Amino acid sequence: GLGQRVLQIGQGGLKRADNKWSKEKKEDALSKTKLAIMAILNKMTPQTFDKLSKQLVEIEVESSEVLDMIITSIFEKVLGEPHFSELYASLCLAISDHNATWPFIKTIKVVNDKGTKYFWLQDIEKDEEFVGPFADKLACLDKFTTFRSASGDTDASSIPTVSKPGLNLIELVYHDEHLIKMYQGPDDDQFYFSALPFEAPLEDGLFESEDAALKEAHRRVSFKRLLLNKCQEEFEKNNVLEEVEKQFAAVDTKSMSEREMDAHKEDKEMALIKTKKRMLGNITFIGELYKKQMLRDRIMHFCIMRLLGLVSMDAEGQLYTDGSGQPTLLKDDTIETDDESTESLCKLIATIGRQLESDPRAMKLGSFYIPQYFGVLERLSKDRTQPSRIRFMVTDLLELRDNDYVPRRKQDKAMTKEQIRQQAEIDYNVAQQQAMGNANQGGGGRGGGKGGGKG
Repeated sequence: GLGQRVLQIGQGGLKRADNKWSKEKKEDALSKTKLAIMAILNKMTPQTFDKLSKQLVEIEVESSEVLDMIITSIFEKVLGEPHFSELYASLCLAISDHNATWPFIKTIKVVNDKGTKYFWLQDIEKDEEFVGPFADKLACLDKFTTFRSASGDTDASSIPTVSKPGLNLIELVYHDEHLIKMYQGPDDDQFYFSALPFEAPLEDGLFESEDAALKEAHRRVSFKRLLLNKCQEEFEKNNVLEEVEKQFAAVDTKSMSEREMDAHKEDKEMALIKTKKRMLGNITFIGELYKKQMLRDRIMHFCIMRLLGLVSMDAEGQLYTDGSGQPTLLKDDTIETDDESTESLCKLIATIGRQLESDPRAMKLGSFYIPQYFGVLERLSKDRTQPSRIRFMVTDLLELRDNDYVPRRKQDKAMTKEQIRQQAEIDYNVAQQQAMGNANQGGGGRGGGKGGGKG
């Protein structure tokens, strides 16, 4: 696709050979950006969120590499610190709202006998050598065409070039099977160009206007979409705990000492805990993104069905229905489910259940599917073949739903110092009122008791 061709373009226009210094400079810049991102994330708490989220949002996203670096860094922090899932979801919302467009996405104009059309690319690097100067952009194209015709040069690599620092890339044109990059100096009216052999997309990959091309580009390279891809990739990893078990089982322990065996077992336990933490961290984060309205309810239904091993439609996309024609769900034996699937499911529904059942934007089919989810969970809670841990977990979820998703005991939640102070004040006032009430009740009760005895 277009996104893959991008990286080929980014390797250098008319440069005769790889510029090692330029490559090292780029890697150094990326390294510094990575350090800046991690420095912000490592200090982020509810107390510092407003200040640090603003700093992260203002980091210049000059390439898809920087964008991927930001998304990956946040995602890894989420999986390692699931108790901050809500905080990181708020951060993602702030970044998404701030960046409707990316500066590394460019449109390319295609002019041929069928008229003018456009396509888009990302990560087009600026050149270091140029052809020019010329009076205008048309003169640049004329020079390119004339030189190719006269020299028979098929790739335009032998056009004489000059070094001209400080030029600005102003336009991209697809012309004569080449990508022509137009440049202009910051303080003059002269134009320069570079050319690179390039295969344009087929007609159905072209857009009628520059706005249409940009709209599609930013839809496909939106922060929200790329973040969702990360979540989905992690979500669809199958049998992750089983893979850890296999990995450690493959180690030859016959020659190990007792101390080495203990260390091996400890490493295995830590690996299992870490893997499970990632799995539950991801599912919680998905739920928090939904609560921030970054994900639609259909994605939540997809996750729930997947974790329950259910499907709503056949291979042709036709909905399954029951005898009365109502949408129904069927068990899909090709979807592997296990105790970890059930635990993830309980975590997800505990996070999003209340909103999912009252979402004004919810798809109509949800009202048919939600009762079926809980029907399966009711049966699971009474299934004696299930481990008691799983049955109790499901029972707790069902009780949570019966209580309108209000936990019977307070959950630990990251709070700012101000929130802690306010909560302490509330707790103090409640305690004072209870103490006064107990004192009044106690005196009245004793007196009343005595009076009643006398009567």
